[in-house]
Amino acid sequence: MSSMEDKGHRSAVEAALRFEKGERIPVNNFALVTAARSAGIKVKDARYEPGISARVSVDYALKTLSDFVKPVVDSQMVFADLGMDVVFPDDDYGSVKSTYVSPDNADDIAFFDPKNASECPHFTDCIMKSLAETSRILPEDLEICGLSWGPISTAGYLMGTENMLMSLMMEDGIAEKVVKACTGFVSDQQLAMADAGATVMWMADPTASGDILSPDMFPLPVGTIKDVVSTFRKHYDSPAFVHICGDSSKLIPLIAETGADCLSFDHAVDPAEARKAAGRRLALMGNIDPIKYIMQSNPDEIRKQCRGIIDACGRDSGFILAPGCESPISSPDANVRAMGEAGRDYFS
Repeated sequence: MSSMEDKGHRSAVEAALRFEKGERIPVNNFALVTAARSAGIKVKDARYEPGISARVSVDYALKTLSDFVKPVVDSQMVFADLGMDVVFPDDDYGSVKSTYVSPDNADDIAFFDPKNASECPHFTDCIMKSLAETSRILPEDLEICGLSWGPISTAGYLMGTENMLMSLMMEDGIAEKVVKACTGFVSDQQLAMADAGATVMWMADPTASGDILSPDMFPLPVGTIKDVVSTFRKHYDSPAFVHICGDSSKLIPLIAETGADCLSFDHAVDPAEARKAAGRRLALMGNIDPIKYIMQSNPDEIRKQCRGIIDACGRDSGFILAPGCESPISSPDANVRAMGEAGRDYFS
């Protein structure tokens, strides 16, 4: 079993979530498959190998000075277990090629039980076992992240995003039914991942972005996030993180009402405006541009950019430094580590 050492990772994260000013700014390297590439292996080599997935992810978290670790997991696994057509490339995430829900079966959607391995072998082997192995081998007290899509994004995959958006615009009620069903399914996934070893709830709902949904549609994603967090909190008193891509600026005050502890926001949002919108009701995580800086820039420029983001959004706590979205698979190790250094050195 792991002889996990307390290195202050979780205490730094918890202090930030409580808006307590600590000795440093906590950092999330926001990496999944990036860890595999850094270790010189392809995603296929870690996808169904929990030992490899956990090892390379923990090594990468320590190497990049991250306070979080996430195994090499693929959120498309749930769709493979639903019998949808999912193509899994050798060195990238799965790509969903079919839909699952039509107007004819929207009232009777069948989901698997994420805690029943016989019903979901892909989810079990790729995600559940990797989380359990990460927890087992963890040498330091890193926060362990699972991964699920949020209800809006899940419904988009099941219906086809265009079909879902059209249904919402037509107000025919079909999309709302699917999203409601997906809310329970996502909650079940989150509870299963916590059972397996995840120490925080991590949910990404990119389709809930203000770039995709109009403001009059916002009550739907906000309500689903609140429901997932509420269900999770009935069983676990762990931090709840939500990530939304693109322009989430108008959503931020609403997310603060969901019970989530922290919103991970994209580089499309001005960090000063994000802090103004969130106030002290919601911790924030972000938001250096993952392509322009983490993938394509250099350590000196990254440290400079990170300092500017912290100045604007996090100097008084309530903040975790991270890319605005996942660190690209080809990101140089030195660039990701520079972000970790920026958090550790900010108060020096």
